[in-house]
Amino acid sequence: MSNSLELYNELLFLNLRPWIFGRQSEIKFKQLLLEVKKEYYTHQPVYEVDFIKPLSNIRKYYHAIIEYEAINYLNGLHAEISQALSENEKSYLVHCAMDKLIAQKLKEAAQIIQERNYTAEQFDLNQEAKPTDTSKANESYILHLLKHQLVRLYLEIQDSYPGYLKEDALTPDEIYFKFFNEAAPERAYIIEAENYPNTKQAPQPQQTDNKPAFNAIRDDIWEPGKNIYSYNQLIRNPSRFSRIEEELYEKDIIDNNYHFTDRHGMKKYMAAFYHQLIRKGYFNKRIFPGNVETSNLAIRKFLDYRYKTIVDKQFRNWDNDQEGLLSFIEKDYWLDHIPAC
Repeated sequence: MSNSLELYNELLFLNLRPWIFGRQSEIKFKQLLLEVKKEYYTHQPVYEVDFIKPLSNIRKYYHAIIEYEAINYLNGLHAEISQALSENEKSYLVHCAMDKLIAQKLKEAAQIIQERNYTAEQFDLNQEAKPTDTSKANESYILHLLKHQLVRLYLEIQDSYPGYLKEDALTPDEIYFKFFNEAAPERAYIIEAENYPNTKQAPQPQQTDNKPAFNAIRDDIWEPGKNIYSYNQLIRNPSRFSRIEEELYEKDIIDNNYHFTDRHGMKKYMAAFYHQLIRKGYFNKRIFPGNVETSNLAIRKFLDYRYKTIVDKQFRNWDNDQEGLLSFIEKDYWLDHIPAC
């Protein structure tokens, strides 16, 4: 594989060791964070790591590079398995990934955590412990984050390719015990992944889609609704908006009748899409006649009515979690790259 988790090797043994590289200032890590290359899933993940929120720039930096390295690695592995010429080759690739590369990294992470006496109490404020030096707390946070990401990768591969395993699949408890001689954390840091609509559900050859033609309508679709503003009152640039709607259809988020497809987990995604359109300036600032300021509520009602759905709860949840919203958008290539209007 082109990616053999080299960045994790750098973090454990070379230039990215947090007890060496981490001596730089918070301002430097803020700058480095801006330079990190984003990665996006090409295949729907099974799991994600839901670790303690990083608050300092050093933790945000390592959190980002550890996560993006995992995404890049999985993308490459799925592509390689998809292109494998035989079942034996696929089985060999899964074996090498789990039982050689990731198993080795798990052992190396366990060794360094033990040698440097890193414990969860050093960075988890919910656990009673004596005050810890900030540098030590950061190092421990980073190594434990790497540890959970590696466990997640092991689980991800075995649950994505159960038919190619040479041994019985392991539970999270068994993985933590095997490599770290401990039980899985009481708070589960490895959770079921969010739904990523713009990904493949399984590594397999693309099938030809015989979808009906879709014609984006640059006008209202339904009869005027109560307390719903019109298309012409709200839409700033019909040409650009129609292109976005064509992409919604191409991604099976709406059907050719403009109905939201409402698959599992998609309402949260749709609400994030609404917010991204607002952020990117797709709606007029003021509504005429009346010279009324356009509210997010008016936009949400218009879009809900247009796509025959209700995402009020999810929309308000994102309203109250702007940082979470931005993080969610950044993980999805299409949402993150919706052009400004």
